[in-house]
Amino acid sequence: MDEWRAVNSAFADSSTGSRIILTTTIQSVANVCSHGNGYVYQMDNLGEEDSKEVAFPGIRSPELEHGSAALLGKCDGLPLALVSVSDYLKSSVEPTGELCAKLCRDLGSHLKENHGHDSFSDLRKVLLDNYDSLAGYALSCFLYLGIFPRNRPLKRKVVTRRWLAEGYARSESLRDEQDIADENFNKLVDWNIIQPIDTRNNSQVKTCRTHGIMHEFVLHKSLSHRFIMTLSPDHPRAAAHPRAAANANNARHLSVQDGKLIECVASDEELSRVRSLTVFGDAGGAISFVLKCKLIRVLDLEECSDLKDHDLKHICKLWHLKYLSLGGTIHELPRCIDGLHCLETLDLRRTKIQSLPVEAIQLPHLTHLFGNKLMLDKDDLKNVNKMSKLEKFLSGKKSNLQTLAGFVADDSKGFICSKKEDSKGFLQLIMHMYKLRKLKIWCKRVANRDSYMSDLSKAIQKLTKVPIDRHNDCSLSLDFEETDKDFPSQLNLEPCSGGSKYDLRSLKLQGKLLMLPPFVTLLSGLTDLCISSATLTQGLLSALANLGNLLYLKLIADLLEGFEIKHGAFPSLRRLCFQVRSLALAPPPTIEQGALPNLVSLQLLCPDLVVGLSGMDIRHFKHLKEITIDADTTAQERQHWEHAAKKHPNRPRVMLVKTANQIESEELGLGPCDMREKRKRCPAEPSLDDALDSSLKKMRLSESSSWSQAIIHPVMGADTMASSSIAIPLHADESGGWMQQHSRS
Repeated sequence: MDEWRAVNSAFADSSTGSRIILTTTIQSVANVCSHGNGYVYQMDNLGEEDSKEVAFPGIRSPELEHGSAALLGKCDGLPLALVSVSDYLKSSVEPTGELCAKLCRDLGSHLKENHGHDSFSDLRKVLLDNYDSLAGYALSCFLYLGIFPRNRPLKRKVVTRRWLAEGYARSESLRDEQDIADENFNKLVDWNIIQPIDTRNNSQVKTCRTHGIMHEFVLHKSLSHRFIMTLSPDHPRAAAHPRAAANANNARHLSVQDGKLIECVASDEELSRVRSLTVFGDAGGAISFVLKCKLIRVLDLEECSDLKDHDLKHICKLWHLKYLSLGGTIHELPRCIDGLHCLETLDLRRTKIQSLPVEAIQLPHLTHLFGNKLMLDKDDLKNVNKMSKLEKFLSGKKSNLQTLAGFVADDSKGFICSKKEDSKGFLQLIMHMYKLRKLKIWCKRVANRDSYMSDLSKAIQKLTKVPIDRHNDCSLSLDFEETDKDFPSQLNLEPCSGGSKYDLRSLKLQGKLLMLPPFVTLLSGLTDLCISSATLTQGLLSALANLGNLLYLKLIADLLEGFEIKHGAFPSLRRLCFQVRSLALAPPPTIEQGALPNLVSLQLLCPDLVVGLSGMDIRHFKHLKEITIDADTTAQERQHWEHAAKKHPNRPRVMLVKTANQIESEELGLGPCDMREKRKRCPAEPSLDDALDSSLKKMRLSESSSWSQAIIHPVMGADTMASSSIAIPLHADESGGWMQQHSRS
C-alpha cells in the first residue's frame, strides 16, 4: 500500500475538483484505496462483438468465425488475451479459422514459453506474476483447479472439503484447517485467479469458476509439474504432453473427462501414487482399476454417468479414502461402507439412495453427510443389536458428525432393547450427536403428532442451546411441506434454565407457514434467516421485526401480503432479498425512512415490479452498494433503477439475475450481469460520471487491460467538475498492465 500512500499524499486538498483513477487486480487493495469517499468500478470482460473487434480488426468471414469460436471462448473477453491473439495472427500471411484452431490447441504452450514471435509475453508476465506470488499449500490449491473442466461452476465448500481431504490446509500452529482452506480460497478470489459466479448471504463466494485463459495456464502448469493427469479429447495425453505421459506414474490427481480414452491407457498406467480420481461423464475402465490407487483420498463420481451399484463394493475397500461423492446412477449404499474407515465426507445428494444403513452413521471420522430425503434403513431400526451398537457409538461421543443434511424425520423407531418404551428413531439419535453444527431435515405428517413434535422440539433444543456467554455457530434447515398447516406454528421450545440460551447463526424454513414458529423469536443471536412459503402472511412478516440481530433476510413466496418495514426496524440488516412470483395480487412491500440503516444489498427478484416499488426510496440507505432485480423486469423498470442508482451518493451497482420459473428456497447459482457499462455519454454536455465511464471503456479496450478494478477517488469537492481524470496503475505486477493516462479539458 506504499504506492497508494505516495499517490494520495501527492495531491493536496486544494478544492480544484480532480479525480484519480487507479487500477489493480487485487480486490482487497481496491477496497483499502477506496475507503472513505472512493468508488470501486469493476472492469468487466468484453462481450462477443467487442472481442471479435479486438482479436480480428476489420476481418470477417464465415470460415474465420467458425474456426475461432473455441479460441475466443478461452480468451473469455479478456482484452490482454485478445490483443495477444491479434498480434499472433498478424504474424501470419492471412488469419484463418484453421490457424485459430491450431492456436487454440497450443495456447497453453504459448502461455508457458516463447515460441518464436512472442506475442504472448505481456500476458505470460501477468500470469506468472500471479503464479510466483503463491507458495506452499496456496500453490497446491491453485494447481488443483486444473482438475476441473473449463467454465465448470465450482462450489466453494466442495473445493475446500476436497483440499482438506488432500491435506492442502495443514498448519503447524493450532489454527483450524477449515480456516486455512477458506483463507486460500479467498486469496484466489481476491487476486482474481478464480471468478465468483454468485455469493452467499454473508458476501462469501458460493460458486466460482476459473477464467478461460487462467484455466489454460493452470492446466498446463499442473500437467507440466505432473501434479495432475487429465484424460480428455481436449488434452490427449500422449500427443499434447509427452513428458507427462512418460512420467504418468508420478501424477497425484487423475481427471477422466472421456471414458473411452481410459481404455487405451489402463494397461500401462501405474496408479499407485494417485491421491484423487474425478470423473466427468463415462468412467470407462477407470472404476475397474481404482483398487490400484492404494493411497487415494478423494473419489468424486458425482458426474459419472456409468457407475453401477455393484462398483461400490470395490470402492468400499479403499481404506484411506476421505472424500466420496456419488451420482444419479446409484440406488443403494452397501453395508460394507464401514470399510471406509478414514471417510470424512460422504455426498449422496445426487444419488437415488433413500435408505441409509446404520454402518454409514458409525464411520468414526465421518464429518459431513449429505443426502436427498434419506431415511435410516427400516430393517436396521428393527435390529436390536444394531441399534444398541449405534446408540453406544453416539453416546460414547465417538461420532465426529458436524453436518447432517437431507434426512427425513418421520416417526419410525427402533428398539435399543426389548422394552417398547426404549424405542428410538432418527430424532432421538440426533440428541447424541454432540459435534453437530449443521442440520437439514424434512418433517412429515405422522399419526402420533404430539410425540413427534416433542421429539422434534428436543432435537432443536439440543442443537440450539448454549451457555449464555457463548455464541452458537450452528445452522438449521426445516422443511414443513409435508406437514399440516398449523404444525410449524405450534413448534416451540422449553424455557431456558439460568446460565443458558437458545442461539443459532442460520435458519431456513420452507413449507406451509401461516405464522412464524414461536421458537424463532427465542434465537437471540440469529443472523441469517430464509423463509419460503406459498404465501407469507402479514402476521408472520410483522413478527420478523423483533429479530434485531439479523444481517441477512430472504423471503420467498408466490404471494407476499402487505409488508411494511417501519422506522428503526432491522437495525443490523445488511442484505435483504424479496423473491416473489408476483406482486399483482397484493400491495408491494414498503420501507419507511429510517428503516434498514445499515443495508448494503437490496435484491428485488420479481418479474412484475411496480415502478419504484411504493415507498422504496433507496436514497435513505446510506451504505447501499448493490441492487439486484429480476432479469425479466421491463425496460422501464430497469431504467428507473439505473436512474435511482445514479442519483444515490454511493452509485450502487444495478445487476440483473435470472430466477427459476419454480421459486425455490435454495440460493440461485446464476451470475449477475452488470448494467452500468451500458450508460451512454451525452454528446451535448457530458457529466463527470459520463466522462469517467468513457475513459473506463477505453481502458477495457486497451491492450494493457487485464482482470482489474478501477478505484475512482474524488480528491477535491464532490460537486465540482473535475479538471482532469488520471489513471494510474497501482503496481505494474499487481495491475497486470500499464494503464494509459486520460485527460479532459
